[in-house]
Amino acid sequence: MIKIVIIILLGQFSLNGICRDKIVIGSKNFTESFILAQMLALLIEDSTNLKVEKKLGLGGTKVAFDALKNGAIDVYPDYSGTGYSMILKKKEILSPVDTYQIVKKEFTEKWGINWSKSLGFNNTYALAVRKNDARFEKIKKISQLSNKVEKLKYAAPHEFMERQDGHRGFSQSYSLNFASNNITAMQSGLMYSAIEDANVDLIIVYSTDGRIKNFNLKLLEDDKSFFPPYQVSYLVGKKVYDDIPALRKIISKLEGVISEKEMINMNYQVDFYKKSPRQVAYEFLKKKQLIDLDFKFANNTDGLFAYLKSKKQYLVKILKEHLILSFGTLFFSFIISILVGILLTRYKYLAKITFPFINTIQTIPSLALLGFLIPIFGIGTIPAIVALFLYSLLPLIRNTYVGIQSIDKDLIEAARGVGLTNFQILKLVEIPLALPVIFAGLRTASVIVIGTATLAALIGAGGLGDPIFRGVATVDSKLILLGAIPAALLAIISDKVFALIESRCVSDGIKN
Repeated sequence: MIKIVIIILLGQFSLNGICRDKIVIGSKNFTESFILAQMLALLIEDSTNLKVEKKLGLGGTKVAFDALKNGAIDVYPDYSGTGYSMILKKKEILSPVDTYQIVKKEFTEKWGINWSKSLGFNNTYALAVRKNDARFEKIKKISQLSNKVEKLKYAAPHEFMERQDGHRGFSQSYSLNFASNNITAMQSGLMYSAIEDANVDLIIVYSTDGRIKNFNLKLLEDDKSFFPPYQVSYLVGKKVYDDIPALRKIISKLEGVISEKEMINMNYQVDFYKKSPRQVAYEFLKKKQLIDLDFKFANNTDGLFAYLKSKKQYLVKILKEHLILSFGTLFFSFIISILVGILLTRYKYLAKITFPFINTIQTIPSLALLGFLIPIFGIGTIPAIVALFLYSLLPLIRNTYVGIQSIDKDLIEAARGVGLTNFQILKLVEIPLALPVIFAGLRTASVIVIGTATLAALIGAGGLGDPIFRGVATVDSKLILLGAIPAALLAIISDKVFALIESRCVSDGIKN
């Protein structure tokens, strides 16, 4: 009975209960992963009555994999080489078949996670250079660069820099002696602009990325076979896989049907023609006669205003999510921070402990803090709110503390002299006099929270960061503006609203 009550309260019928009527599909934050997630979503919508919830653009392998382990998502696309080297920490290079068999077996045994059969193509890492760069005219293989790259500028995705099959092992294997100041970790979508503008000379890409053609790049042969095979599959929580035969049947429709050429073309459609991943996935399924649904998609070549209008429903959705994240957090942090700030003025020895703590929190990079919280709270709204709450503490607590501490002591003594109690002094003297400073902290905190809340999209919490990161990943300026403009306006409006509230709450005498 207790278990049933908990499930109902959490609203998670789909995980343990009672009736599973929803599938949560995740993806990582790059074009191909978006397309494959949308492809599965479309097939589920077409052939079942299951509701589909999408948590797309999760910030890397660890976030997506932890989300699957914790039940925050039910399925997402990933690569055998990633599972083999990054998650299982294997080093030996094996054949594609052996690599797949190992990840399938060990993922099932360790975490109860099932790997579908390969969707049909291999997408490995590759080293790319500009075709028109004369320095690489006679270079065909990576080994030809050994001990010749010290003056060359090199960029790779952040995750690649940390992977076991990533930068360190790659550069050692090929004796690529890059100068440390010529190595840059960069979001994958930005690397292409960087190499096009000659800001870097070599970049690490995915071999099926459509932008290789678009940016006139050539791939150098991995002649030492450093990179393991990366056959793509859908990872599914075993209980979900067992409980929903329809999902197994749907995934089987996609097994072995996508060629490398077809995947490159789909990526190209998104990255060059700026079609949405959902539209490209739909057109592929229609061509393969795997779907019956009929959809119409907005033309992304229209002007910005027309584009924003076509995204009205989506914009309303992410704006609501952002408002809940931002102002829900501000409400609770404001109440708690006021109480803590007042407490610190009464017990000043606590301030010596509290301020170093909240100062330290403020110095932790946002993504790092979110990463710390994922193992505790999973992905989604809760860890995002916790992170935003922690970031809002410093301006709110410090301003409350400073506002009260800076009140003239003679005024406090005068209040005591007329017989006011400590609570009356706090209510009638200290809080009113400290309000301008407290509101200054609230206005600062609101801007911090609204801006930082965009990062919540990387852990599946949605909000205005969702189109920003999708736009960066697919080099789509309209998508970026779809999130960036409302976020900037929201920060400006919130500051003005709190300024108006302050003008109503602070007495004219204190203003003067």
